[in-house]
This record gives sequence, structure tokens and C-alpha cells, in this order.
Amino acid sequence: MADVMVREPEPFRTNFASGDYDRARVIAGGLYAAAFAGAVLAAAIVWWGTQERHEVAAMQENLIRVQQQSARLRSDLQSLGFSPDDQRAVDGLTKRVEGLNRIIEYKGFSWTMLLNDLESSVPRNVSLQNIQPDLKTGVVRLQGVALTLQDLTTLMTALEQSGRFTDVFLQQQRTADRDRVEFSIQTTYRRVER
Repeated sequence: MADVMVREPEPFRTNFASGDYDRARVIAGGLYAAAFAGAVLAAAIVWWGTQERHEVAAMQENLIRVQQQSARLRSDLQSLGFSPDDQRAVDGLTKRVEGLNRIIEYKGFSWTMLLNDLESSVPRNVSLQNIQPDLKTGVVRLQGVALTLQDLTTLMTALEQSGRFTDVFLQQQRTADRDRVEFSIQTTYRRVER
């Protein structure tokens, strides 16, 4: 007998899918990706919302603390006989505080130091008649008389070179009797803090 080899028949394969099926697979992949991105975005929104709630809670705690402090202060003021609701009383207190602040500024300002710095800068033929410092801005206005215009120039140069006076400006000058020069100078005084 002859050996006959019998092979199994090959399976029949065919692709009945149309191009729409391939497009549907791409669309499904895109939808899965969009769903994943949506889930990530939703998680981020939930996290941000939680953070916002924590911040709002902290702000509410701060607001309650400030309201309690305000109530205590109001009570303390009323026990001292001061009504915080009376605008005239508030204005009067504000004026008193401003006056006290000015006194503190004047007390902190060293007239001796200013006068010593001026004395070392003013030449022999110049006489200062008026010194007006503005304690807030540091601007000092000087008025005086010089024998000559050269003496006035020497004063301005000495003020600049002293290191304690800057922005020295001649605001006004005029020749008075006996050819003397009356002047007004504005400068900024750099005082040293004690």
C-alpha cells in the first residue's frame, strides 16, 4: 500500500470588514483617550476644589479672629469712654495721634548734628539767617547772605562735597545793599540714624 499523506485543509480566511470598520477602531481609540483625559481632568478639578475649600476655611477662620479682635477693641474703647461710632471723636483722636507722631519725629531729629554739619560747610563770608528742615522728606531750606557771588558758590560746593547734603539747588538770589548777595538754597540732608 502506498502511503498517502493527507494534509488538513487550510482554513478559509477572508476580511469582510469595510473601511468603516478601520475608522471605527480609530474612533474608539480616540474615545478611550478622551475618556482617560476627562478622568484626569475631573481628578484635577476635584483636587483644586478641595484646595479651594481649605483656603476658604482658613480665610473664614481669619475673618472670625479679626471680628473677635475688633469686638474686643471696640469694647476696650467704650470702657475708656471713647465711642468708635462717633466720627468727631475719631477725627479728634486722629489729630492727636498725628500731633504725637510729629513730636516723636522732632525728638528723633538731631538739630545739633544738622548744625554741626552746616557749620563745617558754611564758609567765613556767608551768614545763614533761616534754616527750615522738613523732617519727613529730609529737605532743608537755607536762607542767608553772602559777601560775594563767589562765596555763595563756595557754600554750594562745600555742601555737595560734605557727603551729608545732596541735590543742592539755588532757588533764589538777588543783590542787596552794599553788593551783598541774598540767597535761598534747597538741599536734601542725609542724616545718620542714631
